[in-house]
Amino acid sequence: MTSLREQFIRELTIRGRAERTIQGYVARLAALAKHYGRSPDRLSDEQIRDWLAYLRRDRGLSGSSLNVATNAVRRFQEWVLGRPRDECVRGIPRCRRAVKRVEVYAQSEVAAILQGATAGRNRALLTLTYACGLRREEVRLLQIGDLDAPRGQLRVRRGKGSKERVLPLSTELLGLLRQYWRDERTGRPGHDSPWLFQGVRPGEPMSKALVAHVLKRAIAAAQVKCKGGMHTLRHSYATHLLEAGVEITVVQKLLGHASLSTTARYLHVTNGRLGQLAAPLDLLASLPR
Repeated sequence: MTSLREQFIRELTIRGRAERTIQGYVARLAALAKHYGRSPDRLSDEQIRDWLAYLRRDRGLSGSSLNVATNAVRRFQEWVLGRPRDECVRGIPRCRRAVKRVEVYAQSEVAAILQGATAGRNRALLTLTYACGLRREEVRLLQIGDLDAPRGQLRVRRGKGSKERVLPLSTELLGLLRQYWRDERTGRPGHDSPWLFQGVRPGEPMSKALVAHVLKRAIAAAQVKCKGGMHTLRHSYATHLLEAGVEITVVQKLLGHASLSTTARYLHVTNGRLGQLAAPLDLLASLPR
């Protein structure tokens, strides 16, 4: 599969797919080939369907994970094997994903978590994540050059789908970042590293595991219920903006969502909307007797 693998990587790269997407697609295709012990270009749609059923039934993969495998095979067939797109869609089905309502922290809980983080890098990391609604990968891979202090802006260059966006930085947040820099970076090993938040080794960004650990310790120190990982801070950011009356189209741009429907899911958890709903029992009480 070496030559086909190289062709697939080339096609994904040409189309601007993110490195994580490329790695994920190639891994799924390799798993398919290993499952049958045959090159994926020699497999029928029925065999691919059987493999997807195996992943769902025996491996217990979620709908989202199954769709990554489906997308990988479709793209391989279309871009490498030259199969018409409509045939790929008909031959290899997608899975219906489970609809899950996001959990968010109350503003008081977010404040407690940020206060519970160790002062310096860890508090600056979590504060910036919430204040700008960043994904874990976006915040851990931020570079010093992404900050534009004079204009009070943050440029997110490593967003999902390689989409850049510019976000506002408050004076308070800039002050916190400057304090962190003075206390922990100036004159220290790796002070000239381009990464805003260094990991254990100077000159390297924080690892995914370290970022998760920082949040876990902050939640424990705050003594609030853990409602999820770093992405929950992003969910909370979006929900709190909507509750404050910010237009949903503005929130969409700030989050970097391509589709408004993705942003609209936060409307289901805003206190403002829930508080405006009339309880059915109250409606009955208002009827004339």
